[in-house]
Amino acid sequence: MHLSSQRMLGLIIGLILGLGYAVTSNYVNEWVMPGIPLFVPWPGRFGVIVLTTAVFGFLGLLAAWTDESIPGILLAGVAGSLLTSIWIFMTATSNLGGVFTLLALVFLPRMFFYVPFGWLVRWLMDRLSPHTHRTTAPVQRWASVLMGFAVVSGLGLFALHGEETRLSLKRMDDLLREGMQATSREELPAPLQKVEGFLQNAQGAYSYEIGSNPDVLPVQRPIVEYGAEEPFIIIKFSNGFRFGCVFSPPYIVPACIKF
Repeated sequence: MHLSSQRMLGLIIGLILGLGYAVTSNYVNEWVMPGIPLFVPWPGRFGVIVLTTAVFGFLGLLAAWTDESIPGILLAGVAGSLLTSIWIFMTATSNLGGVFTLLALVFLPRMFFYVPFGWLVRWLMDRLSPHTHRTTAPVQRWASVLMGFAVVSGLGLFALHGEETRLSLKRMDDLLREGMQATSREELPAPLQKVEGFLQNAQGAYSYEIGSNPDVLPVQRPIVEYGAEEPFIIIKFSNGFRFGCVFSPPYIVPACIKF
């Protein structure tokens, strides 16, 4: 196969695999928690799917860039870790210094997600390429691509929020809906009574963003066991009003404050 055809095939395979991962990872939480309006960063869910698919296509192109498999696979691994690190840093909402340090520390380990992707692209390329010593039917060859599509799409399921976060989001939505029906501070659920300006500003469309560091919220909360999950939920309204809540075990009553 000519090098240009090889690279085009790698690009196509990367786009196919990337589309499956992008759709699954961007919709899995909506499928599991229907009705919970989760925040989607710019450029929106459709835009993120297109961008993610394009990145995987680019990685497929890099994996196929060289005649030898190993240099292309390593190139895809480095590029994948670099591009996703940039994206995570750009979309971080707090503690940018800590996020940058963490990304630097896990840069090389993150490569090991994209190295197998590069290997998969090269393997599928080999399956699809005609060989004089192999008489595999085209349907069987493309079945390998479908299998790879299913595997990579399944990896998108890991974007599902943990059980503690899902429980907290559902509880938060119940509290918020109840609070938006209140006409006085006394009618508000107890956690929302401490949110300054809630009655006046909690109106219209809203969404939930999962924060990375609950310690940035200046609230008192229970002391929990080391390693216990404490979801930090940022509630954003379309009018610009926002506040944050931290859920500690057993994830029923949050500590909330405007920030």
